[in-house]
Amino acid sequence: MSRREHVYVIGAGFSRDLGYPLTNSLLVDVWDRLNINTKKRLENVIRFHHPAFYITRKTTFPNIEQLLTEIAVNEEMFDASRPTEGNFRKAELSELKEILLSEIALWFHEIYEDARTAKWLSEFRNRLREENAAIISFNWDLLLDHLLFNEASLDAHSYGLANQLGRGPILIKPHGSLNWYGASEVSKVKADKRILIFPHEKEEERIEAFLYPRSITSKVGRRYTPLIVPPAYVKDFRRPIFRRLWQRCTDLLSTPQKLYFLGYSLPAADLQVQFILRCGFHNQLEGRLRKGGRRTKPTGPAEVYIVNPDQEAARRIESVAGPRFSCHWINQRVEKWIFN
Repeated sequence: MSRREHVYVIGAGFSRDLGYPLTNSLLVDVWDRLNINTKKRLENVIRFHHPAFYITRKTTFPNIEQLLTEIAVNEEMFDASRPTEGNFRKAELSELKEILLSEIALWFHEIYEDARTAKWLSEFRNRLREENAAIISFNWDLLLDHLLFNEASLDAHSYGLANQLGRGPILIKPHGSLNWYGASEVSKVKADKRILIFPHEKEEERIEAFLYPRSITSKVGRRYTPLIVPPAYVKDFRRPIFRRLWQRCTDLLSTPQKLYFLGYSLPAADLQVQFILRCGFHNQLEGRLRKGGRRTKPTGPAEVYIVNPDQEAARRIESVAGPRFSCHWINQRVEKWIFN
């Protein structure tokens, strides 16, 4: 495996100035895009969990992470909470969640068309190529995908899903991506529009990527949700592709010389990220585990740079790194830092 001496961890703050919303405002921002019927149904679900919720008072909207977590708990406890289904059906919870995520995905595709031409993105691309860097992005958007890879070069290597990392920048997306779909879902899309990025013996686990950003339009009104991990307090990474992605994250975080956090705030709900970061920092000091229990020679502590106006975010990352790491907080937005 080829190590990467420069590793970038990307969060929502990276693309904030390009028109993408932050997680804490995502539900409020997407609300007006929903149709009247969906709003009414979703309003009832939200008000059940938050009796003081009113759509005319933005301050009463829950965080989308909280709402999706509550919906997941509602689904899990539904049968145990009542002797019969009643007027409200359990299936409606899953349906509303899919509608909400699909609308967010469609909105992000629309934002992409305007955001992709930002000059500082081109500057960042040049930097990544010069450094042969690895990027770990927790964003679903496709800014970096089509910044780094054209339709001819996008493949499993691009996303770190091949057996070997190879040369050139790689983009790891452990929360999924807006252009990833189950192979069976996109089987009717023209073959030259998509590529297999994760083969698997089970058909339902095979993942394909669209070569150009797009959403799936169904003539019969069916909604297709891309392979993304919803923002919730408890995230599900059991699918084989996510296990592979998190293994790649651990590998890359274990050996860099320089580690950059760009607009990533390390939310308290991202317990999996905290764990993988700790594994990476630990391996830098102690060496990566090999089969049989031995460790490789450690590469030593990386220089850590945290580019984020939010000092609390910097403190959270510094706390996870530990006292043996030199962490530099850069009180700037990513765009300004790129041009420095």
